[in-house]
Amino acid sequence: MKRIISEEIADALREELQGGHYKAGGVLPTVDSLRRRFGVGEYVVRHALQRLRDQGFISLKQGVGAVATGVALGAWNGRIAFIAVDTSASYFRQKLAIQLAKRFRGEGWDFVPIFIEQNKDGLMDVSQIRRSAVNGLDFAILITDQSQVAEVCDELSVPYVVLNGYMHDFPNAKAVIREDHGKCFAELIRTLRERKVRTLLEFDIERKMDRSFKNQLFESGISVRRVLCKWQNDNLLHLGEVKRHGYDMVAGFFADKTHRAHPPDVILFDDDYIAEGGIVALMESGLRIPKDVKVVTYSNNGNEPVAGVTLARIDNNPVSYGDTVAEYVLKLLSGGRVSSPRIQWRFIPGESL
Repeated sequence: MKRIISEEIADALREELQGGHYKAGGVLPTVDSLRRRFGVGEYVVRHALQRLRDQGFISLKQGVGAVATGVALGAWNGRIAFIAVDTSASYFRQKLAIQLAKRFRGEGWDFVPIFIEQNKDGLMDVSQIRRSAVNGLDFAILITDQSQVAEVCDELSVPYVVLNGYMHDFPNAKAVIREDHGKCFAELIRTLRERKVRTLLEFDIERKMDRSFKNQLFESGISVRRVLCKWQNDNLLHLGEVKRHGYDMVAGFFADKTHRAHPPDVILFDDDYIAEGGIVALMESGLRIPKDVKVVTYSNNGNEPVAGVTLARIDNNPVSYGDTVAEYVLKLLSGGRVSSPRIQWRFIPGESL
């Protein structure tokens, strides 16, 4: 079978890389130079460079070009880092780190968790990443929306994947692995319609609501109100505080007699820990579950179902999440060309109180 031209160009450049023509961190000729050298079009050259990037021989840096990594994916047998920001505020990220460590260490890899906290100005200390790279860091898994972390990896020529980000924010990532909760939202909308729900109240710790979900609610004639928890310090939230904050949010809202007299049809809690405290506050406010109000909660920590969830749970388990990510990265590290997976959320009908 005749080989395509981009493969032949990739092979030629790979021989030069393996022969030491370009040292780690060295910049390859520009696309235009390679186009003239091989007598081909720009698309063919870019396709060849993408092949070399997927195989781990180069990284592609915006404004710089193709940079030699000094090692191929299939030849790696060293250290993988999991880099997370504000992990103390996320039990999900902590459990995800544990599951990833279990999988990679079971395969003989040295797994290095790197947890970075932001200060009140939003600045981060990335020195841990640099120290790990000095000792040899072959690959990284990033769960962060902060481009500063990715920029450090780019600078150090450490290839990486990003969990739940956007490719346009991380152009040099090997992949951006997205969560897919579309089916869950569609199932929840269908359930709300069947129950003739007209009002939904969400208690949340996030800053934004999924736009597609919000649009679907609006199109279904369901009005939405959101109550956001206000922390004294967003960056110093610890696990033991979440349940109490859930209680305080709900108790404060229904301390208003008008809210108690006209409760929403459904309350959606951002996660299980908020729900645990919030459901207690609901009952103390004199509201009956599920007669006065029904409850939906996100479940993203793998815990047992929260008592009082009467309509549905939307589940994102860190164990299955970690397994999916690990399987993908291990195949990528073996030198294979694999498609980026989608993390599927599950819709689970609610349990009665």
